[in-house]
Amino acid sequence: MPMKDTYANEDFLARWIADDLSEEELSGFKTSDVYKEIMAIDDAAKSLSVTEIDVEKALSLVTSKNQNAQKENKVKRLWVFSAAAACIAILFVAYTYFYGTKTYSTGIGEKETVLLADGSIIALNANSTLSYKRFNWEEDRAVDFDGEAFFNIKSGKGFTVNTNKGTVSVLGTQFNINNRKDLKVQCYEGTITFKPMNANLSALELTQGMEIQVVNGKIHQKEISQSTPDWRNGHSSFSEQPLSEVLDELMLQYPVEFKWNSIDVNRKFTGNFTHNNLENALKTTMEPMGIKYHVSADQRIVTLSE
Repeated sequence: MPMKDTYANEDFLARWIADDLSEEELSGFKTSDVYKEIMAIDDAAKSLSVTEIDVEKALSLVTSKNQNAQKENKVKRLWVFSAAAACIAILFVAYTYFYGTKTYSTGIGEKETVLLADGSIIALNANSTLSYKRFNWEEDRAVDFDGEAFFNIKSGKGFTVNTNKGTVSVLGTQFNINNRKDLKVQCYEGTITFKPMNANLSALELTQGMEIQVVNGKIHQKEISQSTPDWRNGHSSFSEQPLSEVLDELMLQYPVEFKWNSIDVNRKFTGNFTHNNLENALKTTMEPMGIKYHVSADQRIVTLSE
């Protein structure tokens, strides 16, 4: 058995807790990765209150396979495995907490603000997901992201946003990412770097007032004048964009589905709608295009017609 597996073995850990290791075994154990990981978790756990461990339950699981042990060893093994069960249970809870992933998700029409441990703030738009590893956050500030969010990142070590279309890297700045069908990145303060997942595309640096969009494997760049994305002010804006994109955005902000027959959803729309009133949103988007709409009694289905 490899030494790492030996040190992680429950019998060995129980002997360690019982102070029953030889000097040679203890010396070797203290140089192992297993010992270092246990000590790191122990140090970090001292500053937190973790869920109380049900030692008796853990004990029953560990000792169930040993019910046929010799009677004369029963008391000793009971104590040893109780200690091992407690140790293993604590390590499991600590490992899950420190090395686990924290995830935030919003549904249709929902928004949420996330405060990270370093003071960075991420505001999630509707139907978005953000996740990151808790452990060693200050040294490895990286999140996985899908949807749309506004990032206000505190200065410090590098901060990375991973998406399925590429990564955005910063030190401290404010920017918005819309990662849905296509990818749009807008820089509102400082400097950010975008590295595409597509190896055929080159990395780009964005400064304040710049925007890029990745559409059909190509990067389009332009300037923006807003100080914050429209959705942060409670509305969505469009400039010569297909009606299909307007309908998609409406379905992100309101729990509705659209039905249409002969409507041309490729027609271009310029305008906006608010996120707090479905009737007003439909009126400001459909009426300028000469489209009639009917909302079902349960407010779930919107039928379009001309």
